[in-house]
Amino acid sequence: MQNLSIGIIGAGNMGLALASGLASRMAPEQIAVSDPHPDKRQRIRDLGISAYADNGPVVARADLLVLAIKPQGLRELCAAIAHEVQSRRPLVVSVAAGIRGTDIDRWLGGGLAIVRAMPNTPALINAGISALWANDKVSA
Repeated sequence: MQNLSIGIIGAGNMGLALASGLASRMAPEQIAVSDPHPDKRQRIRDLGISAYADNGPVVARADLLVLAIKPQGLRELCAAIAHEVQSRRPLVVSVAAGIRGTDIDRWLGGGLAIVRAMPNTPALINAGISALWANDKVSA
């Protein structure tokens, strides 16, 4: 993960937990997070991580893009970032429950490496496990 740039869209409980865990294992400069709420962005900045109100800067630099928003907002988010995601072609990881990987791929314009992750509540204290699913575009 030396040169990997990770972007996280959403700084709620799960996005914050992921950012916090990553910041303890890699340089915070390699991580960027976006969230529309100023208080959530400040919690991210307190970790030494760049935080943005807009998703553009996060998507533009991400080799791995984590979608950590509520499921009901995922389709609209994907439509808004699809062009940039298609240009950058990061590995996309979604933690949104109940949304199929095929739908995420279609909403983002298709042909992307998609992973669905279902972290459990202990992930909030870096003690959880995650069930994973990956499409055929994801390499070993």
